[in-house]
Amino acid sequence: MTHESFFETDKKQRKIFFQQWLPEQETTGIIALVHGLGEHSGRYSHVAEFFTSQGIVVIAVDTYGHGQTTGKRGHADSMEAYMEQISRLLELAKQTVPDKPVFLYGHSMGGALVLNYLFRHTPTISGVIVTSPAVRPGFELPKPLLIIGKIARIIAPSFTQANSLDLENLSHDHEVIEKYKADPLVHNQVSGMVGISLIEWGEWLLQNARYTTVPVLLMHGTEDKLTSYEASKLLASQLSGTITFKSYEGLFHELHNEFEKQSVLNDMMMWIQKHL
Repeated sequence: MTHESFFETDKKQRKIFFQQWLPEQETTGIIALVHGLGEHSGRYSHVAEFFTSQGIVVIAVDTYGHGQTTGKRGHADSMEAYMEQISRLLELAKQTVPDKPVFLYGHSMGGALVLNYLFRHTPTISGVIVTSPAVRPGFELPKPLLIIGKIARIIAPSFTQANSLDLENLSHDHEVIEKYKADPLVHNQVSGMVGISLIEWGEWLLQNARYTTVPVLLMHGTEDKLTSYEASKLLASQLSGTITFKSYEGLFHELHNEFEKQSVLNDMMMWIQKHL
């Protein structure tokens, strides 16, 4: 496996961080990856290692407010700014591996962004994979947090506050949790623009997402307390097209970081192979 990273400068002169992992053997396709809230693309290096061993290139972006992309932590100018990042990520994916199947993969907040991109922008790609998407929170958000977020989005859009995520519910593997806490690129901040808009865009999916020509694999652990398993199940039941909903009994939020991660990644790969 070969690893490369680079920056691109956007129209506001912010540096956007991308990285990609390339297999040693013949390439059969590419995954464009979008990470979750508060984290960054570097936390998926083991996922990329698995897919490159199967001949799949992985390319990822640090979204606005995250990782090595410049700008205030936890904040983006708008949700459309995230859509623009995904568009660019897909452009780079198609340039990196021309004439090969492209799969868009998002986790948590990234899963909600990817699903919104699918139904708002109707991309020409071979498939979408979402794990534990933030369609709805898996816990009751504190009312003061919501009130402050809604007000701040209007009068101070870049004002951030703690996201209230209980890190003990990331994974059953406590080593994962400790590495998360120690990671200098991980943070717990979210602005009203991002947090409130993410909730609204999740509800938009439940109200508006119905049919897609792009195959979708939606995966969620039944004991996820950070994003709602029931919301994912409801969304999947409302969708038509080639839709696969796979639940994992007893698993927490980060399916790719559970003790059963190999089985989860194998399931993804089997699904990808059907759509190559």
